[in-house]
Amino acid sequence: MNKLRWKIAVLVGSVVLVLLLIVTLSFNVIMKRRIKNNAEEALEFAFVTSFTGETEMPVYSPEMIMVFESQADRTVIFPQYSKKEQSIIDWCSDIETDTMMEAEINGSTYYLMFEDSEYLSARYDSELEQSITISSSNSITDSEETELTLNASAYDFNVYKGEIAYIDITGELEMIRHINIVFLISAVIIGILGSTAGYFTGRKLEQSQLAQKQFFENTSHELKTPLTSIRGYAEGIEKGVITDYKHTGRTIAAQTEKMSRLVEEILCMAKIESGSVVLSKEEIDLPGFIQDCLMPFEGTVINRGLSVDLDLSPATVSADPDKLEHAVSNLLTNALKYARTKIKVSCGSEGFCISNDCEPLSDDTLSHLFERFYTGRDGNTGIGLSLAKDLIEMHGWQISAKQTGDGVCFEVRCSGARRNTRKK
Repeated sequence: MNKLRWKIAVLVGSVVLVLLLIVTLSFNVIMKRRIKNNAEEALEFAFVTSFTGETEMPVYSPEMIMVFESQADRTVIFPQYSKKEQSIIDWCSDIETDTMMEAEINGSTYYLMFEDSEYLSARYDSELEQSITISSSNSITDSEETELTLNASAYDFNVYKGEIAYIDITGELEMIRHINIVFLISAVIIGILGSTAGYFTGRKLEQSQLAQKQFFENTSHELKTPLTSIRGYAEGIEKGVITDYKHTGRTIAAQTEKMSRLVEEILCMAKIESGSVVLSKEEIDLPGFIQDCLMPFEGTVINRGLSVDLDLSPATVSADPDKLEHAVSNLLTNALKYARTKIKVSCGSEGFCISNDCEPLSDDTLSHLFERFYTGRDGNTGIGLSLAKDLIEMHGWQISAKQTGDGVCFEVRCSGARRNTRKK
């Protein structure tokens, strides 16, 4: 049983870690795919020969590098490449034209595309021809027309090897790496917290299982005791040993009643847990109802020589009479069972209290008094108080037990209770 807490701790921690790792992996796949798509769109846009004002601009703005056939041609038109540009040109020396590639160059990551001079010649010839045509239709001067012609002749693509468009995505990847670190640290922390929560949950389950085991052991013992008594009397009557049938009948009836009540409470508890218990509420005069609940205990009070102190103020509550009677009877049974000389019952507009002058209870016993499977020092299961608490809370009320000066008081606070002002 002690392994249960560790199994739950490992299970919860593992599930949390796996889920966060799946989230992290999904985030990486989605973000890298999105970066790739945006880069591809931007690189293709970089080599578009014409577009309208309605064309949607890409997310990235690619940088361009002109590549020349010879060092002499480059020196005339373009003085010098930067170190980064030269590294990119060297890397692209063997790649195919019109192909987008991802490259790791000098610790930086790029998406790049190379277009050769044939494609560039076709593109720029088209653009210049379009520019001259548009300008000619707008009544330009002779000097402007001459300047356009000179510009057109200046594009000698024989000196160009091609053009490279590239996008540096190092920053985006670095950001993703930082987010991954945050995800991993969070996964570890949440996994540890989840494992800790699972450990304590498992420990509570172990305690609950142990309490249930003790409860059923004690319940079976309590059922076995009256059955043994009944069986003994039955065998005595059968063999003719017992002749006082009147006393025997009373004993058998009492033991049968005890066993029947215990079985009834177990069945009632099972119904409450299954949610099949439905309240049928009606208006109840609280003082008269409590007096009716006290009547079956009159013989017990007289036989034990107990005194009953009643302080019943007029009040009305909305409750299920059968369920409330069951709860109040259980509270009265417990109070009378442990009372030394007296019990006190009071009620008012806020609820009712049942107290006695029993032996003082420890704080631990008092805090577990209404627990379903708690077993007291005397071996009693306390099933009656647990059932009373369930029935009272079904009404939306609250019940508590507190130590008084000379005993214990069960206090029930009834929400919706009101003072009865009717004249009798």
